[in-house]
Amino acid sequence: MLFRSKQDANGNWVNAIGLQSTATHRHVAKVWQDKCTPLAQFIDAVKAQAPSKSDVNKLESEIRLKDSETLIDGTPLNESGMNSLRMFTEIPSSMVSFLQEREYNDDLVKYVNAELDRRETEWNGKGKDARSFLVRTRKDDTGNDVIRAIVSERYGVIDNHEAMEIIANSLPSLDDALASHIFNNGDDIYGNILLPDHMKSEPDSDYGVGIAFKNSEIRNSTFRISPFLFRAICLNGMIWGRQNSNITVNQKHLGKIDLVELQEQVRFAIQVALTEGNDLLTLMGHAKQVKVENPLATIAMLARDNKMTVAQGKMWHKGYLDSLHEKHGDVHEKTAFGIINGLTRSAQDYDGATREQMETTAGFILAPAIDSSLQEISKRWGMIDERAKQMEAKTINQYAFVGV
Repeated sequence: MLFRSKQDANGNWVNAIGLQSTATHRHVAKVWQDKCTPLAQFIDAVKAQAPSKSDVNKLESEIRLKDSETLIDGTPLNESGMNSLRMFTEIPSSMVSFLQEREYNDDLVKYVNAELDRRETEWNGKGKDARSFLVRTRKDDTGNDVIRAIVSERYGVIDNHEAMEIIANSLPSLDDALASHIFNNGDDIYGNILLPDHMKSEPDSDYGVGIAFKNSEIRNSTFRISPFLFRAICLNGMIWGRQNSNITVNQKHLGKIDLVELQEQVRFAIQVALTEGNDLLTLMGHAKQVKVENPLATIAMLARDNKMTVAQGKMWHKGYLDSLHEKHGDVHEKTAFGIINGLTRSAQDYDGATREQMETTAGFILAPAIDSSLQEISKRWGMIDERAKQMEAKTINQYAFVGV
């Protein structure tokens, strides 16, 4: 790979745009590195949470509410635990929220238990064996168990410490590996892994290939490993989330999961992602050549199609406008690359799941496949352009960022 970073007269490393970096991550500005966490440290933090968690199997007849916050055995439920219980009924989440907000606690208990009774009666009427459920708990600050999820007996367990151990065993080395934009609330984890020396230079910025990861212990997501591309000039990230690829692992929490086999899948996916990561860079190169007639209309349409809020769409437009003022910003103007870069740039203004979803959306929008040709991407964006032309001006203007 071609490196443009260098040492200054004082022996300090600076990246391609003149910002101080480090010897291990020569292309990522130190100001961004300081916002990261050593990957080994993040893994240790996840592992340290494991002893506070436990699982217990309960028969369906034991899954009933004593009051609005407690099961009949006296174990309290937190918000996610209550939501997981509701999902075994046909009660809309809005109804549960309404009853909780109005403190109609007796009604909440009555309706939830009635639905659970109905469900059990229907199952038993089929002459089948009684069902059991996996109750997932975690100790609170006082050392008492709190239910964080109730899942079916078909739920496939991949705990967060197991997920991170699989990732750690699949990387070339943990030395100097950094984790950026990390999240860990004890139930869900996600973040991006930056590895040294997986960079390539382009006229507008240095680019690097890393690994995006996520997992949930309470049914909020699959265990997923995806390659992501980041621009060293600003650490914008684009996650390649498409599943029809041998560089993406998307393991559902379903059935008995062979962790040894999963380890091999992840190891292979990461190896391919790091060795063939240039495919992502090639996609971005193609996107720089694809013209977009009306960037604002395109952003408005894509934001709406991907169920983003108007506020997020405005920030997307702002990200696009800001990118025009970068060095070599001419590669952004009225191109598919500019649209995608605007989205990933705006994602940096958000935390957690929202940022991760925006970065993943960027990967989905860019191209139908990781080996898409310039012609295929041009055709895709041509169709996007035609649809954007049909947008009404009133709708388009809702997404316009007009400054503060």
